[in-house]
Amino acid sequence: MKPIIMVVPEKAWCINHGFTRDDDPNSPDYEKALRDDDVLNVITKMGAIMQERGYPLKNLSSALDELKNEEAMDMALVSKNDGEIMENDLDKLTRVAQADILVNIAFTRTNYGPRDMIEFRVTSIDAATNKQIGGETGHSSASGAPITSLLNESVLGFIDQFSSSILRYFDDVITNGREGSVVFKIAQDCPLNFESEITLNGETGELNEAIDYWMNEKTINGAFTQNGKTRTRLSYEQVRFPLFGKGKFGGKQKAINMEGFIKPITTFLSQFGLSVATTPVGIGKVYVVLGKK
Repeated sequence: MKPIIMVVPEKAWCINHGFTRDDDPNSPDYEKALRDDDVLNVITKMGAIMQERGYPLKNLSSALDELKNEEAMDMALVSKNDGEIMENDLDKLTRVAQADILVNIAFTRTNYGPRDMIEFRVTSIDAATNKQIGGETGHSSASGAPITSLLNESVLGFIDQFSSSILRYFDDVITNGREGSVVFKIAQDCPLNFESEITLNGETGELNEAIDYWMNEKTINGAFTQNGKTRTRLSYEQVRFPLFGKGKFGGKQKAINMEGFIKPITTFLSQFGLSVATTPVGIGKVYVVLGKK
């Protein structure tokens, strides 16, 4: 099994080359970048190189089209719930594309008369955590060949090593779970807060301890870190959740993101008279708001 990848132009490269949103010069505009022939050709060629090595590919252009048609765009997550829930363009793309790994690519062209020498930088990023997995650089010879040929020439020296680093990382994810984070919040109509006493399995404790119990039962090897608790906010990081879960109405296995992992807590919390509303940010983070059932 290999991870689904999506090739994207590197954020810093987009900003440095002017491929940014008109309303925010520090946010890359991937649609604008793909209008440049060199960028489109490089992204397409790099995707083909990874596909040749057996990686399922999510096309960036297709993901952008899906994003345009997604009703969730109207939710305006950049300014929701007192501004705490933030979802940038790359978060939106990864949520729509459901890619496991982002392959970021950047290139620098040096002219030698009619010939070009191009240096390429390629990095692999975990789409759920934005952590870098691996990175390589390579350069072509000075040539008048198309940029796709120069890319192919430059990456051949390191592509197998680059691919191996991705596979080693993904093997760890399969064994130990994907890493994510979750934030629980209390709505105004919620009858409890995280310090309220509840009874579970004949024992009395606080609501946050009951959620800890659920997390310990459902995460892989009980791996998670509670990194903040108040009466109205409870947050977890380094939550290791499985790549696959059971779907409803038949229970067949399906790939899940953090939202898919946390959804079943709805049944667990209903015994305390609580409702659950979730808002995903990318594929590795979710906000859970507890209210009255």
